[in-house]
Amino acid sequence: GSPEFTPPSIKKIIHVLEKVQYLEQEVEEFVGKKTDKAYWLLEEMLTKELLELDSVETGGQDSVRQARKEAVCKIQAILEKLEKKGL
Repeated sequence: GSPEFTPPSIKKIIHVLEKVQYLEQEVEEFVGKKTDKAYWLLEEMLTKELLELDSVETGGQDSVRQARKEAVCKIQAILEKLEKKGL
């Protein structure tokens, strides 16, 4: 395959990571309680991205599996950060 061909699964992961980057920014700026709407909206959106990653077909490719795993870890870390900030 040509190097400029990006598998759809990788594109999907990149797309998720772009959204997650924005959400991470929101988490960084979050100040409030776990009962706040902003809190559960962030949590919901991050969880949605996790589910999105779950639906990515790795097609038995290690590179895809690796990329997906890293993305999942990143989201989980952000969720943890959010949890620590929520009072």
